[in-house]
Amino acid sequence: MKKFKYYLIISYFFLIIFATQSSNASVNSQLLSSQIENFFKNLSTLEADFIQVSPSGNVSNGKIYLDLPGKLRIDYKKPNNLLITSKGFWIVIQDRQSQTTNNIPVKSSPFSILLENKLIFKNENYKTEYGLSSGIITLKIKSQKKDRQENLIIEFSEKPLSLKKWIISDSFGEKTTVLIQNAKYNDNLSHLLFFPIDFPEPGD
Repeated sequence: MKKFKYYLIISYFFLIIFATQSSNASVNSQLLSSQIENFFKNLSTLEADFIQVSPSGNVSNGKIYLDLPGKLRIDYKKPNNLLITSKGFWIVIQDRQSQTTNNIPVKSSPFSILLENKLIFKNENYKTEYGLSSGIITLKIKSQKKDRQENLIIEFSEKPLSLKKWIISDSFGEKTTVLIQNAKYNDNLSHLLFFPIDFPEPGD
């Protein structure tokens, strides 16, 4: 189950950001909202390094690749040895150390909105707040449901507009931070990146 936690932390970000209601609090908020919405609408590919810091302070890192619609690769470096890939129909979660594979239908995963390239900024279940300070755009997303206390903070550099990090707070107030580094947008990516590992059959 610990391995799946890494998957859920990354996927939670994409689930929320692609199903969020825009804020209309002020002209400034509308401008920032438009910038962020256009950023995701124009996103076709992404290649970036990430560093994930858990509530306990444990650090894991790796690379993330997106080729929309449909393709995903999240590659954790050692000692996690976790690889997550998708070519459009299945999310494939693999543990290199144990050489095990789990398949989850994309339709049943939080990645479905992202991988189908359905950007939705009209969702009454979430409220957003935008801020700008010292060249950093901050987007705060909170659940409107009383039984869900999760929230998400996303930071972008303003010029050029680029994703920098997100912070996820769960129902218990524990925070997980994901830092994005060396991001490249809308470059051509090899289709081979999105194939899972072909582990040998047991007994081979």
